[in-house]
Amino acid sequence: MERIILDVDSAGDDILAVLFAAANPNVRLEGVTTVTGAAGPIEQVTNVVLNTLTLAGRDDIPVHAGAWRPIVGNAKADMEAPVHFEKRLVARFGDRLKKFNPPAPPPVRPATPGHAVDFIIETVMANPGEITLVTTGPLTNAAMALLQEPRLTVALKRLLVLGGNFQTPGNITPLSEYNIWADPEASRIVLNADVEKILVPLDICEDNRVAASMLTRDDIADMQAVARKNAVFDMIADSFPIYIDIWREFFDLVGFPMDDVITVALAFDPALATMTEPLFVDVVLDGRLARGQTVAHRGRQLLPGGGPKTTRICTDLDGRRFLNIFKQTIARYEQAA
Repeated sequence: MERIILDVDSAGDDILAVLFAAANPNVRLEGVTTVTGAAGPIEQVTNVVLNTLTLAGRDDIPVHAGAWRPIVGNAKADMEAPVHFEKRLVARFGDRLKKFNPPAPPPVRPATPGHAVDFIIETVMANPGEITLVTTGPLTNAAMALLQEPRLTVALKRLLVLGGNFQTPGNITPLSEYNIWADPEASRIVLNADVEKILVPLDICEDNRVAASMLTRDDIADMQAVARKNAVFDMIADSFPIYIDIWREFFDLVGFPMDDVITVALAFDPALATMTEPLFVDVVLDGRLARGQTVAHRGRQLLPGGGPKTTRICTDLDGRRFLNIFKQTIARYEQAA
């Protein structure tokens, strides 16, 4: 069983990742930490996680609020663009957008006392070689933890990082993926760290080459046909059709990409993906278009540079097997009802 800490920013697929990690028999979810990102302020991010775990019947899992802003960040208007993305879609989707990243109602329990960074450090250092840190949002918490406790590079079992792009165009600039772009300085700290990492880029999540991994209305109908007394599934069936439609129309994808869930799945089943050999991966910090671009060091270059070759980049995915694992995991909530 894989012991993980899940670090999220509570955008749509983060919700699915929390539900997936909380119910999967191959995962022991030690805690969820939150970071400001695509869903908005840290209070919104944290309340979404608390409400999601209550829905899952897992109020036993600690939730620690973390970084409320990036280490450096970008222009304020740019940083807020993903949060207010739906305003560009009002003419097409109208009132249906109320189900897209809605304000979280007050949770039934508060966040667990203590900062997310302290929780990560304390948990990992108390269990050396046993904890996998899975990040599905900006890397601010992870970077702060590595800076505060350098011994984490030895104590962590591994890092799973959702972020970057190499062949697939970026989703925030043409060259950059959102999680890396949102805090490039933090991303560089994490990706430059000498610790085993698996990097899950847009290439295996938000590209029609891996269409079999995407959630569609047909998948929801298939799940609905067998679901009984499953409040978790009812929420998915009610909330996620608008996500499917947005990603089909705006991003030209066949369904809703499951980036965050894929990253959690790879923590316990890395054979789902094809990966490169371990490489050194760096992050561009300069310029508007290139800021946040991930660069893998391959081949031979004349100028000196590089760093620890500790990052395996996912290049392909068994999407069909992944989606079956997701559906089987969500079905477990019916058994627990």
